[in-house]
Amino acid sequence: MRPLEAVPVLLAASAAAAALTGCGGSARDSGGLTAAERDDAQRAMNALQSSNISIQLVGLTTVAGLAPAACRVHLVSRKPNMFKVYVFWVPFQPSRPYSWLEMKITKDPTRDTFRLGTAQPIVGDGAGRRERARADRRVLAAHAGDSFGKPGAGCQVLMNGYLKLVPNP
Repeated sequence: MRPLEAVPVLLAASAAAAALTGCGGSARDSGGLTAAERDDAQRAMNALQSSNISIQLVGLTTVAGLAPAACRVHLVSRKPNMFKVYVFWVPFQPSRPYSWLEMKITKDPTRDTFRLGTAQPIVGDGAGRRERARADRRVLAAHAGDSFGKPGAGCQVLMNGYLKLVPNP
């Protein structure tokens, strides 16, 4: 192919690549979220920083004695985008209760809702690691609802209580 003949081919390839990436538009990641939806989710979580939710997240982590066992963001509706954020703690001491915080958030904090839940442990202090891990998974699943479905992504509770969306693999 001569150099001038390659120009239309290169332009077509560039146009195709731009269409596939959507320039931040509608291409979905492996969790089913678009770049715009991910941005909206992070903005909605950032809006919580001016509330007492960050303090609550740090407090719940302190009481559990461990970092959250699960943090998940799930898109529950569009126009406007609304996200369910589910954070679940397994207590360090098996005799202490499990806890979770379920938040439905948007870019407009006046529409946000929050629900704190707890459940008593289902195995005692003498349980083996395997038995405890199975019990932990059962309790987490019993209260997570559709949190782990698509479209969604994982999140992290940072040491200051801020929430950060993590990339989907």
